[in-house]
Amino acid sequence: MIVLAFAMLTPGTKFPETDLFDFQDKAVHIILFLIQGYLWSGVGIDKNEVSSKNPKIWRNFILFGVLVGIGFEYLQQFISYRSFELMDMIANALGAGLGLLGYLKWPYIKYILD
Repeated sequence: MIVLAFAMLTPGTKFPETDLFDFQDKAVHIILFLIQGYLWSGVGIDKNEVSSKNPKIWRNFILFGVLVGIGFEYLQQFISYRSFELMDMIANALGAGLGLLGYLKWPYIKYILD
């Protein structure tokens, strides 16, 4: 989350401009929040509790995936050379959702990292 905060709340002039392909910015948002969603979906969840019916997983997804994405995007309007973008917020939520799906499919990767 610290890396995300740094990446999203640093003034825009601190990063070099690179345009490798269209929608590069949205792809970065999706990838960052995919990782965030994957890692945070399983916080406080034991290996034997991994299930799409577990409310803790959904709580983690909403708190650390969706709400953090909304919050960081909202805060960008107060940072110089940054702005609030609805499509970035949607990309954040999409990435977090993909991270949640990845966690539900392959939770053992997270436990290797622990």
